[in-house]
Amino acid sequence: MLDENVKVVDAIRIAIEREKKAVEFYAQAVNITKDPGAKKMFEHLLNEEKRHVQILEEEYDKNIMTEM
Repeated sequence: MLDENVKVVDAIRIAIEREKKAVEFYAQAVNITKDPGAKKMFEHLLNEEKRHVQILEEEYDKNIMTEM
C-alpha cells in the first residue's frame, strides 16, 4: 500500500507543478493583454488554475497525512 501511496503523491506533486506553471502563464497573459474580452477570459482561466492548485495541494496534504 505504501508503494501505491508514493505513486499517488508523486503524481499529485507533478500535477501541482504543472498547474502552477499554468497560473504563471495566465497571469502573464492577463498583464500583457489589452483586449478587455481576452483579459476577462484569461482572468477566468487564471482563477480556475489557482483553484486546481488548491484542490491538488489539499489532496497532497491528505495523502501525506494518511501515510504518517
